[in-house]
Amino acid sequence: MKLYLCEKPSQGREIASHIGARTRGEGCITGNGVTVTWGIGHLVEQAKPEHYNPALKFWDIAHLPVLPDEWHMEVKDQTRDQYKIVAKLLKQATEVVIATDADREGEV
Repeated sequence: MKLYLCEKPSQGREIASHIGARTRGEGCITGNGVTVTWGIGHLVEQAKPEHYNPALKFWDIAHLPVLPDEWHMEVKDQTRDQYKIVAKLLKQATEVVIATDADREGEV
């Protein structure tokens, strides 16, 4: 399956209309051998400072700089369902087209 990964739902609907995907699914649109899905803003974010050290929950200049050995990402609570859909579709895909916004974050 060829998977188009878009930045947001409106962009996904627009691309789907041009490539023959017409069947709405949960968090995606499919058809004509392709699937279009999307993020909802950012699906993941950097872990909060207290993830690395509970003392960092409260700001104190004495704790600076915060330089973990390894930076972690966390799925945002409000986008968890769409994250799971995208992750599942990525595992099924044989080809992925990154069709995110045409800006510095994601060049179409």
